[in-house]
Amino acid sequence: MTRLKTAAGLRWRFIKNMASMLKIFACVLLSGLAFGVAEAAAPETPAAEIRLGSSAALSGPAALLGGRFHAGARAAFAQANQHGGVHGSKLTVDLLDDAYEQTRAEANTSRLVDDERVLALFGYVGTPTSWAALPYVKRSRIAFVGAYTGAEILRDPANHHVFNVRASYVDESNKLAQAMQAAGVKTLNVLYQADIFGRSGLEAIKAAAAPLGLQIKAVVTVKRNTAQVANEVRALVKDGKADAVFMVSTYGTCAAFIKAARLAGYNGHFYTLSFAGREPLWEALGKSLRGVTIAQIVPDPQDSAVPVVGAYQQAMRETGEKSFDSISLEGYIAARVMVEGLLRSKPPLTREGIRAGLASLGKLDLGGFPLEYGPNTRGGSSYVELKEKP
Repeated sequence: MTRLKTAAGLRWRFIKNMASMLKIFACVLLSGLAFGVAEAAAPETPAAEIRLGSSAALSGPAALLGGRFHAGARAAFAQANQHGGVHGSKLTVDLLDDAYEQTRAEANTSRLVDDERVLALFGYVGTPTSWAALPYVKRSRIAFVGAYTGAEILRDPANHHVFNVRASYVDESNKLAQAMQAAGVKTLNVLYQADIFGRSGLEAIKAAAAPLGLQIKAVVTVKRNTAQVANEVRALVKDGKADAVFMVSTYGTCAAFIKAARLAGYNGHFYTLSFAGREPLWEALGKSLRGVTIAQIVPDPQDSAVPVVGAYQQAMRETGEKSFDSISLEGYIAARVMVEGLLRSKPPLTREGIRAGLASLGKLDLGGFPLEYGPNTRGGSSYVELKEKP
């Protein structure tokens, strides 16, 4: 009998201990599950930075274009960073120099797209350099935003990854041709850069001139990044005169040609696309040379009454910049579009997500400067005004 009681007691203690252990195990298991749920629900930590990649002319004859464009972009990104960045992350740009040379831009682009930290390409300067980047853009499916060019190759509907900001060279040429007609121009000669930029500008002015009855006579190419234009002046000014000369090149080449043409006795008018850069072209020509009209695809950078210009001027001052110009204003506007696209992109940011964010911008007004984007709309702005050398 005593043995039975002892056995029964042992069994009871065993059952009681097992119950306690199961209770402890259940508590541990539930705690672990709760911890796992809490951990999964915790918000993701923002990345330390949002890195963009760019290739631009920071040296060579076109250095002012790249330098000023990215001065404006830098001011816009700094302005955004001062207000907390985007999704809690700071914006940085990996900016590489290509000296406005196609082969260097291609090498730079290859390096940038191979770096997984680079989430979008921004602010390339020039048509040949942007064209060199396009195969890498398509292959890596990375957004290509705000290039300093109005070439039609970036407006091909098949280029879904390209987001333009500025007006096209077609828009500019139409405006310039209308100004020529209003000024009584009947004939014009064309000087164009011997590359895809030059050909793009040539085709644009041909299409704009024909409906208005403007006759294009002589057409001559000029080497990129050169100031040696004696042969071109002879062909377009001495041997085959016209009422005006339309130029498709950078400020250095255009200035050299205008000066040499004036010395050769040419009194006609000169017209050029915005890519030449109004301020560096005016500076290169000096105060004595007039009769030059250039297209400009942003508002007057001195007119702070335009809200986006006022914001640009403030941002430039905050980064220590004291001078305002159309090139840096374009860089500022392009960077603002980039920021807006990033804000519309869902975190954690990816290359694909950023493309979707930019495409969703729709009608965007940065303060007196309207743009439009959509699934099949990548043109951005069509704003063009003309400036004449005072």
